[in-house]
Amino acid sequence: MKKLKGFYQNNRIYCILMIVSIVCIILIASAFVYYFIEQTRTDVYGKRLYGIESVKISDDKQKEIEGKIKENEKISKVTFDLKGKIIYLIIELKEGTTEDAQAIAIKSLEYLSTEEKEFYDINFIFTNTAEDDNAKFFPLMGYKKSDATLISWIKQSERK
Repeated sequence: MKKLKGFYQNNRIYCILMIVSIVCIILIASAFVYYFIEQTRTDVYGKRLYGIESVKISDDKQKEIEGKIKENEKISKVTFDLKGKIIYLIIELKEGTTEDAQAIAIKSLEYLSTEEKEFYDINFIFTNTAEDDNAKFFPLMGYKKSDATLISWIKQSERK
């Protein structure tokens, strides 16, 4: 103990600086750990989903919408995928043209309430399994933003 006391008295400034340095390193390391751990605890979407509870689309309603869309005889498969504020409607046609697909997309908007259409973005993806001349214009994609009333379609070009 006398050796430590003697070392401290001979090197007092260095000992105080070392203790201050160690305390600073511990504070900086704990701040980094807290920062990175806190990021993993937060929601993936942050505050972008604020208000989603008031317009939540239940699993039953999703299945109901899938069923109503699938009633069309030109459709073989419908997938309703809800991720955050985006509704992905993936529709597989047995037959039909791009105009038919666009009409189906517009008709499918009727199955959502006004509040749901104003909150969610809707992404339409159409594929055609038929081996006719119309199949070369597929896949067809459309998008409706929550604050828009129209569906924006990608430019349709003939697939070779």
